[in-house]
Amino acid sequence: MQPDRPDQPPRPGLWRRLAHRAGRTRPLIALGAALGVVGGVATGYAVQYGRPPTPLPPLAAGVAAQSAQATGEAAPRPAAAPWSDGDLDVLLAPRPAGARPQVFGRHRLRLDEFAADYTGPGEHFKALVTSGFQRVAHDIWGLGDLTVRTDLVQFRDMWDASAARYVREGRENSSTRHAHEVKLTGTASGALHVEAEAREFPGSAPLYTARALARRGTVVMDMTFQDTKPLDEAALRPLAQRQLDNLMKAPAQAPPRTMGDPQATGAGATALRAELLPAPGGPAYGPDPGSFRNDSTVGAEQSELLARQLSAWLPDGRRDAFFSALRRRGVVESAVRTYRAPGQILEVQLLRLKPGAAGGLPAALVGDGVRTGPRAADHPDARCVLPAESGPEGMAAMLCAGEVRDRLVVLTAYGPEGLDTSRGARHLSQQLRRSGTHGGTA
Repeated sequence: MQPDRPDQPPRPGLWRRLAHRAGRTRPLIALGAALGVVGGVATGYAVQYGRPPTPLPPLAAGVAAQSAQATGEAAPRPAAAPWSDGDLDVLLAPRPAGARPQVFGRHRLRLDEFAADYTGPGEHFKALVTSGFQRVAHDIWGLGDLTVRTDLVQFRDMWDASAARYVREGRENSSTRHAHEVKLTGTASGALHVEAEAREFPGSAPLYTARALARRGTVVMDMTFQDTKPLDEAALRPLAQRQLDNLMKAPAQAPPRTMGDPQATGAGATALRAELLPAPGGPAYGPDPGSFRNDSTVGAEQSELLARQLSAWLPDGRRDAFFSALRRRGVVESAVRTYRAPGQILEVQLLRLKPGAAGGLPAALVGDGVRTGPRAADHPDARCVLPAESGPEGMAAMLCAGEVRDRLVVLTAYGPEGLDTSRGARHLSQQLRRSGTHGGTA
């Protein structure tokens, strides 16, 4: 990033801009409809395309239990952050009685969808990536004229300072708007900031805004409130406190999985994971893919669910054709890993298929509703496609698939506009080459 010019006002730091959601012109409420937070889009790809997102399965448990002292702001960093392998969605507080949901259930936002909620989404995407973003759980609901958005943002264990900085700089930004601060109990960082003056938005009545911020370990609670009339902090505080209490009282250990088709284990799953290209900095370096933990292996049913999540933006016809072909072949298990690349994230799912005649699966991606992407070198049957329509504001994506022996590689690349699609195509080619050499039916 270029240093600030001395003849210009200094720009706020990258994290300060990340914590600030006031730069966009879309209000949370506009003409009675929920359009986004103070800074952005509300619902992401799944709702943009008019389809409810797939229900999220719980993730595998396995974090170390913590003492109560390990969750305080002044406590030493725990060996494992709370809920690092759990289903973050269950930490969202229940909606109050009479609340009108503004999204189809609660769901995760992919990193590009979450970054699109800010001014300069590309810059925020990069800031979140380099700060160890892991996942976000998201909900929006209305109660009377009040609209509330809740984001639970988690950073990786080794990035606990990022969560603390997110909260600290968000609170500092609120203080610059002369918001009245109301302390929340349970953690030293928790506070509700209520602005006394309305904000102006084009095409909307002026909106009054409040924001609540707190954290537990690496999980940040970020709530935004908006109304067309002045906000009553006495009414908002219990809503914020209830969400914070839900986060603070949750056990450090995630509950057992409740869905069938558990985490795939054994020699086959281990070998499949080892077949994935190594990630710089470690195998769990990128954000979580969909509703699954990074660098995990899953069985047949969950493998199809994961593939659907990674290809969620495909038009109905392309998606149906691809998954019909996948079912005909049959899935045994899969391994998934995400990678940080310059300016983008790569999500790679390596599926082991039932033995049979290979071919035909990647071609099902091509057709109406998508644009043809780059080709993977040395793999003429592999295909990459791009959305015919734009996704989250300021963001771009690509989906690729390729087959070798009884392996199918599904790759999603996403990041800011101007995405280097050739990088994803090269990664696909390298993964296919590795699987062709080391994989296949034993």
